[in-house]
This record gives sequence, C-alpha cells and structure tokens, in this order.
Amino acid sequence: MIEVNLHPAGSKARRRGRRVFSAPAWLKEGRDRWTMAVIAISALALLAVGWLWMSQRSERQQLEDLLAESVEDSTRLADLRALSDSLLAREEMIRERLGLVRSLDENRFVWPHLFDEMSRALPPYTWLTAVRETTPLPELSVQLDGLAANPLAITAFVRNLQASPYIAEVRIVGSQQQELDNVAAQAFKLVVLYTAPPDSIIRRQAVRLGRS
Repeated sequence: MIEVNLHPAGSKARRRGRRVFSAPAWLKEGRDRWTMAVIAISALALLAVGWLWMSQRSERQQLEDLLAESVEDSTRLADLRALSDSLLAREEMIRERLGLVRSLDENRFVWPHLFDEMSRALPPYTWLTAVRETTPLPELSVQLDGLAANPLAITAFVRNLQASPYIAEVRIVGSQQQELDNVAAQAFKLVVLYTAPPDSIIRRQAVRLGRS
C-alpha cells in the first residue's frame, strides 16, 4: 500500500532533516587566487617563450645576413686578389723584358768600343794578328795576339790600353822574339779586361725613324 504525504510541512521537515556541506568563504577565495596566479604565470611563461623565440629568430636572421655579406665580400676580395696577382706578375714580366732590352742595348756597343780603343792604342810598327774572347760578359776578357818591332812598342801599347776608360786591366801573358820574312819581330800575347765607362763620357743620341 502506497502512502502519499500531501502536507507541505512534511516536505519542508524532510528537507530540514538533510544537512548540506559548503566550503568556507576564505577557502574559496584562496582557490580563486591560486587559479588566477597559475593563469597569470602561464601567460607570462607563454609571453617569455614567444619573446625569446622572436629574438632568436631576429638574431638568426641578422647572422644569416652577416654571413651572406661576408661571403660576398670574400668573393669580391678573392677576385681583387687574383687581379692584383695578375697585375703584379705582368709587371714583373715587363720589368724582366725591359731589363733584358736594356742590357742588350748597353752591351751591343761593347765590341765596337773595344776595337776602337785597341786601334787607337796601337803604336807605330805594331799590329794585331788575333783577337779572341776568353770570358764573356759581364766580366769580359779578351786575349790579343800581335807583333811589334821591339819590346818598347809592346810597352807603349800596354800603356795606351791602360789609359782607356773601357779597359780595367792589361796583363802580358808572353813575349818572344821571332823572324818574319827575315825580319826580327817581337811576338806578344795580352789579356785585356773590359769595364763599363763612366756615364760622363758616354754620349747618347735619340734615333730618328724615317727620312729627315
């Protein structure tokens, strides 16, 4: 059999008989504060991570730009270095060629000057029979074979050669008497050492091309 209590007081009395537990107000306020603190800390952490990521990205971009600029400068400097080395090598080659041309130009008149000086130095009744090179330039030495009427002519020839600005030294290698067509003569051998004359006695004249 089912009984139903229709009196209002009965339900109120039944509700009053139940006891509901509720947390204190200070505990609720503390929990709310911790929740807000955790949210704030999380937000700050996210902001910090974002700022660090952005700063590292910016720094990385700067480093990449500097690296690209350095590579470009290195390439440009390498090209300039190669060009400089090429110019230096060309300058050295030109200097060597100029030195060769200058040496050839300076030495092409050595033998004409020597022959001219030997011809001037010959005294009367003295002549040369052979002229041969014994040491090449730059330390040129020449052996002279000749005949003279007497030893005094040989001595005069040596003195005249020593007075030449193109001759540094004259050495008598040998001298002996011999007959030539039943005539007594004095054969001699000399060694002449060449030297470059001072610039004060050299006359240089420009060469003109074409007809005057």
